[in-house]
Amino acid sequence: MMNINLNLLPTAKKTRLEAIINFLFIKNITELFLMVVAVMTATLVWGWVLLEQDFANLTKTATLINRESYNYNQDAKNINELIKNINASSKNFFPLTPKLTDLSANLPRDIKMNSVQIDNAAQTISLTGIAVSRNALLNYQEILKTISWVSSLETPVSQLFQKENVKFEFKLKIKN
Repeated sequence: MMNINLNLLPTAKKTRLEAIINFLFIKNITELFLMVVAVMTATLVWGWVLLEQDFANLTKTATLINRESYNYNQDAKNINELIKNINASSKNFFPLTPKLTDLSANLPRDIKMNSVQIDNAAQTISLTGIAVSRNALLNYQEILKTISWVSSLETPVSQLFQKENVKFEFKLKIKN
């Protein structure tokens, strides 16, 4: 079989027809291109919106974390300051309760204590009071000398001149 193509159209119409076909082809390609660009633009805008929301959430979370970490830092700073103050206050501490317990446990009934003054810097304790008699005062002086943490005991001799209701003052030097 043989293929025969007969073209009975004049050349002007043929060129016009080819121009229309080329125009339609370019129009279809342009429409396809514009459709692809529109889909890509929509995808990019949608992605931009999602990224914008994620960025806002991330910023909000970072702000909350910074605020919480600031509070934790402040708490840690306050605790450190408190520990520093406690260490500073306990630097020159020595326990007084056992010493005061010893003094009160060894206090005879015929001695009345008026005051107890403690000088931490000089490591001394001053006791003042009234003894019923001179013998009671001398007895209490001997008792104080036997206490293990007392290194020396000073007492004015003038307080031994009275026989009854003797006002006294003892200065105890504390052992280190």
